[in-house]
Amino acid sequence: MSFSGKPTTFVDQAIENDGFWPNLSLAEFQKGYRLPAEYLVDMLATDLTTAMIEVNTDLASLKARWSAVGVSSVESADPMVLPERTFQAATYKRAVYTRAKASLLTQFATVTRRESAENTGKELPERSETFLAFSQAAVRSLQGRGRITAALL
Repeated sequence: MSFSGKPTTFVDQAIENDGFWPNLSLAEFQKGYRLPAEYLVDMLATDLTTAMIEVNTDLASLKARWSAVGVSSVESADPMVLPERTFQAATYKRAVYTRAKASLLTQFATVTRRESAENTGKELPERSETFLAFSQAAVRSLQGRGRITAALL
């Protein structure tokens, strides 16, 4: 149930990926990241697809490195080659889902302006920055990097 009293309808729709990274689920995204019912399904799917493409671009060199050692799909990789494949797939999904939520949170003010549905927590810029940081942390984890990087210039 949303703050407006509108029930959330979970949409069983798959977002096809490139075959290497796992496919995404709109219902999994809705359930795991508690999205308000006011969002239209098309908006959710569009932002999820955009986030997927952005994360795939960020991870292109990792994909090339893993492909070079024989990984053709993260989820079905040989456990001897990619021993933490389940964790890697879950971390990938976290990177995409949190990036999509960061984008959606910034758009909430344009979705509804009814006083009964107004919730400052959905609209604060800090919320989207937090979820974007979650996404970047997941991307860095997949790349084998820590939360921060220091370089001598």
